Amino acid sequence: MPLIPNRIAACITLVVALSACATQARIVATNPALSLSPTCTEAVDVYADRDHAPYDYYEVALVTAQGNSVYTGNGDILKAMRSKAASVGANGLVINSLGATHATVKIIGAAVGGNEAERKGQAIAIWMPSDTARVREACGK
Repeated sequence: MPLIPNRIAACITLVVALSACATQARIVATNPALSLSPTCTEAVDVYADRDHAPYDYYEVALVTAQGNSVYTGNGDILKAMRSKAASVGANGLVINSLGATHATVKIIGAAVGGNEAERKGQAIAIWMPSDTARVREACGK
């Protein structure tokens, strides 16, 4: 009988630990008049700043993402933001900020279960009308 409560406790601990590792992304539409079909994540190119976007564009949404910096890398944050941008039809992402807190105490705290050390990203999802051929190719349409 005592084995069952231990298994339940272990499952609860595992669920809590895994939820701390998850990357959370949010999106807020900035141009509700613009209605686009969703694209695929592969079609969303990432640009370091506005000057690097190759075409004129419309701003579609503000995308933010965060995750525990012990378990989440910048690649995970970018992947989550690209996915959210694709869901609203964007074909580009202009990065505003991407980084993590690096205080050793916060990182140690996050490693043992605290939500102190975070990796965060913020970007503008954009739609470039002149880039539709690349999007079709990237999405296999």
